[in-house]
Amino acid sequence: MKVLRLAAVAACAIWSATASAEVVKITNIGHGYFSGPLYVATQLKLFEKYGLEPQISYVQGGPLALQSVLTKDADVGILSYEHVLTVAAQGKRIVSFFCIANRPVNNVIASDKLIAGSEKMSVEEKVKRLKGARVALPSANGSGEKMLATLAHKYGLSLPGDIKTVYVGAEAPSYVAAFQKDLVDAALPFEPAGVLVQQAGTGKIYLNVMNGEIPEFRDILFMTLATHPDIMKEKPELLRKVAKVFAEAQHILKTDPKRGKELMGKEYPKMTAETNSKAYDTVSQIWTLDGRMSEAQAKATYAYLQPKGPAKIDFASTFTNEFLPK
Repeated sequence: MKVLRLAAVAACAIWSATASAEVVKITNIGHGYFSGPLYVATQLKLFEKYGLEPQISYVQGGPLALQSVLTKDADVGILSYEHVLTVAAQGKRIVSFFCIANRPVNNVIASDKLIAGSEKMSVEEKVKRLKGARVALPSANGSGEKMLATLAHKYGLSLPGDIKTVYVGAEAPSYVAAFQKDLVDAALPFEPAGVLVQQAGTGKIYLNVMNGEIPEFRDILFMTLATHPDIMKEKPELLRKVAKVFAEAQHILKTDPKRGKELMGKEYPKMTAETNSKAYDTVSQIWTLDGRMSEAQAKATYAYLQPKGPAKIDFASTFTNEFLPK
């Protein structure tokens, strides 16, 4: 009877904790490796640790995630800072409050044919070599296409025109198939697609954006947690808790590679341990340690995006560090 009473007490405690947890609605862009902190947080129940009950939705594409934040259907959106700037140029406002990645989440992967003889080429020479190439991208007008356009224009190429874009979505198998069938010469895929293409032996890293090879994309705001200004006013403590969750998860990923690889392996069980390890080593370069943001990073992102719109952007209002752990 004593055992039963203890079990009942434990069950009540669990129910009480669950009942008192505050719901947080989070929208995530697809299922990319860059969202590692989210996967770590859910596996280790870090949301629950800070009194939150996560309700996570997965959508295909940044515009859908952006819309969920703008309409306040989600408290938090995992989306690129590009979207924060885009709506700011239109006179609207959402705010980034935690920086997940301070570099792009994709490298330029190329076929062996395109790479041949390029080992000692400069960035400029490699970009110019893309003239006439077919380059695979997740979507039209996405961050990958904008980065490609920045590089093309800097070195005298036109996009579209000199470079042909092929839109294949965000799923890794699409890129592997595109290279295998000789449908593309290069690509800017989200990881782990780039690693899987390399593992398949059909492509290699041509321009290493994620390790900082391209100065324009080296220290920027790329993937962030963003929210609506109304949520900032109505639920500041919720946002502080979310920031604590991501800070703790990201700290694990940045400081404990062995554990990080183990946790990410559980999130991607169909990948081999070797592929997961390679993907982790690639993406861990872009995760930040503390989530902090600066106006210099915001302006660096704007410099290559150049979002069009009638409104002048007040960079200081597009991000905040006030919800980060002290």
